[in-house]
Amino acid sequence: MSDRPNSPSEGGPARIPLRAEAVNIQLHGLAIGTDNIHHDVFLSPRFVELAQRYIRDLVAQAGNLSQFFGLSSRSTRAPETSVFRKHLADLMQGSLARAQFEKSIEIDLLFRVALLKLFTQEISTQFTDALTQCKDWIRSRGDFFERSEQAHVLRSRLAELQADRRNVYRNVGQQLYQILAEIDDALLAKSRHALFGDAHAGVYAVLRNRLVFVEGGKDDQLFLDHYVMVGNFVRDADRFEVIEGILLDILRERVVADPQGEEMSAAWREFDELTDRALRIRAELANLDEERDVRLAKLDRGNDLLAKLTGGRDPTRHTIALEQIERRRTQLELQMNELVPQLDAAKRRADFLSEQYHARLGDFLNAPENARRLFDPEWKEPGQEGFVSTRQRLLAEWVERLRQRDLLPPILASYELKNIYRDYCPPVHLQQLRRALVMVSELDRVEDILKQFPARRFSLRRIEESARIVRRFPRDQQAAAAVRFAEDFMRLRRDLENYKRLVALMERVRLVRDERERELSRLNNSLYEYLLQEELRPQEERVVTHVVIKADVRGSSKITQDLLARGLNPASHFSLHLHEPVKGILDRYGAAKVFIEGDAIILAIYETDASRTHQRAVGRACVLARKIVELSAAYNDRAQSSDLPRLELGLGVAFQPSPPTYWMDGESRIMISRALNLSDRLSSCAKLTKRILGQVSSPFHVFVFQTSVEGAEEEEIEELLIRYNMNGIEINEEGFQKLNEEIALRRVEQDVTMPWGTERTTFFLGDVVLGEFFEPVILRQGRTHLLQPDGKIGAASQYVYYEVCADPKVNELLKDHLAAGAAKPVKH
Repeated sequence: MSDRPNSPSEGGPARIPLRAEAVNIQLHGLAIGTDNIHHDVFLSPRFVELAQRYIRDLVAQAGNLSQFFGLSSRSTRAPETSVFRKHLADLMQGSLARAQFEKSIEIDLLFRVALLKLFTQEISTQFTDALTQCKDWIRSRGDFFERSEQAHVLRSRLAELQADRRNVYRNVGQQLYQILAEIDDALLAKSRHALFGDAHAGVYAVLRNRLVFVEGGKDDQLFLDHYVMVGNFVRDADRFEVIEGILLDILRERVVADPQGEEMSAAWREFDELTDRALRIRAELANLDEERDVRLAKLDRGNDLLAKLTGGRDPTRHTIALEQIERRRTQLELQMNELVPQLDAAKRRADFLSEQYHARLGDFLNAPENARRLFDPEWKEPGQEGFVSTRQRLLAEWVERLRQRDLLPPILASYELKNIYRDYCPPVHLQQLRRALVMVSELDRVEDILKQFPARRFSLRRIEESARIVRRFPRDQQAAAAVRFAEDFMRLRRDLENYKRLVALMERVRLVRDERERELSRLNNSLYEYLLQEELRPQEERVVTHVVIKADVRGSSKITQDLLARGLNPASHFSLHLHEPVKGILDRYGAAKVFIEGDAIILAIYETDASRTHQRAVGRACVLARKIVELSAAYNDRAQSSDLPRLELGLGVAFQPSPPTYWMDGESRIMISRALNLSDRLSSCAKLTKRILGQVSSPFHVFVFQTSVEGAEEEEIEELLIRYNMNGIEINEEGFQKLNEEIALRRVEQDVTMPWGTERTTFFLGDVVLGEFFEPVILRQGRTHLLQPDGKIGAASQYVYYEVCADPKVNELLKDHLAAGAAKPVKH
């Protein structure tokens, strides 16, 4: 089929209503796996083992491996079809039930695609393993046997088995396909209808594709048995592309009237016009180049010494002509330079529209019943009674186009071949036998091949009878054969297109088999597990949100140097006075250790599906952070009498409304979370702010300042903030909003003294429920202040931050409000 459309036929398109079939399987609603490319799928280990054993037995049966091992060998036992079928049905039912429970049909679609990938991979793997096992068995019999005639015979049979790989693959694959189809018909189709209705019937029809179970999606014998066999060599007149092109031409020229087709034609006309213009410019440039060469030659002859002595013609005329030529060439080259991008754009647009238009026409060829709608005069369908004469005309044109290309004989031969090929293939190739039914010369070659196997006593009689049927096929029956061929061809085309879609889907699935990868994917909530009922373990709670608390020790390097200089152990100092006391209170608040080392403590509190209604993770984190500050303050009181260095902390509390992700380092799980980075910023303390506020006495321990940069965007403000956090706790905005959802916060406004003067400040008061106890929390809403170049604190900005107040002096400031309960409730 040409890229460009032909003109519509006289009388206009037939406008027969056709059905377009283009079903795409979408998995967009599923999580991507840990490699950020594939969907991670873990299939039942028990079923995978059973499938491997069953496919191994099918391969042994199809390849007749008993000739290598003997009938009593375990390697050639009969396949346990009933056991395999039962476990497969259980797994498929479980997948469908899970899809209904999670209200996502994609869960079951992913499982079906993973199942196809498992089966196709195992057929190849088990065949390769079988060949290796046969070779090893021959070698295991010893050197004497390897040199024997029997060993040579076995190696010859092994080579034949390897050459017969495609047939073994097909036989095994079609048995698996048949089992899947039977389970689907007898069990799953009714269940799907009951659970999801018929909305996804087309999608499951795509999954039910025989071509997945043959190598490369193409197999002549499968095509012959279930579709129609066409030529697959370049010299074959009935190649797939040729037949497809004829049908597409008929659709475009005689049937489908589509504005998109007119748009495509207009795009090609525009491209042709630009091409013609470019060709004219190039032709004129070539003429100018030729004329320039002539003028230059004449100018050279006019300038030689003899011409000057004899008073030859004045060369000025040639010089002027050359200047005119150069000016014209320059104009044309400019026009050509402008034309090139226009040509490229026009070609791209025309190609795009052609591809789009031909794809739409191809969708009509993916519905096999359209063959009857187009070419069968006896087709009966409500609302299409008036198209009998149109179908007769289209059928006549379809048959005529096949005759013009001499395609009817090979088509008829394909159907006649079904009756005889099992008697001659092998040793004769299917395509060669089909050509023998059409061409006498090919029949002679087939006869020569059969003579090489005298023991099998092949007879040409049946081949000759079939060839005679093809040659004498009644003309009045050719039309019916052409209709049948069109329908079979469209089924083949549809399944080939769907095969490509399935292969692409299987490429997107990663079958996870390693336990470490399984655990990592499960931790990241990206694993889809399909297990048998007896393999299901108690459901693990899925993390949905989390809070990270980071406590950072100020001046840890100086403390370490001081202790080392005094002959003391810094590691035991941090462990005894900070790490161990903190670890001792984690269980009380439902916190988990993420990282504890040196001068940093990172903790996390998780909310799961089951605990999110009562966990109150942010409230617990605020109370835990305050307790850590209190532990540090209690140590500092003792340190004064023992002459040990003080522990000054800065804490950041960061809430993330989603689960963390993980990667594995050996046996260790390493958390990856936006809240980790945020808690690090919230707990930080700049040296500049310590120098400015270090001597200021205040009940508040967190201040945020903003440096001035002209033209800074709103999203860049965070990068311009510098913090003061000495024994303070800062919580992020999302954490404050989550806390407001967890508990009832009351709002209080009070004039308080700040390092830069008196300021009206907003506080939020509440009580966190911890079992039978209540822990009060107070948060201060602060505003960032501009930090001027001279180190002075400037005016407040609109950017707010939140401090979890840990200093007892704050209670004194707000005691009247606390006693009176006069605070206003905060709206959620």
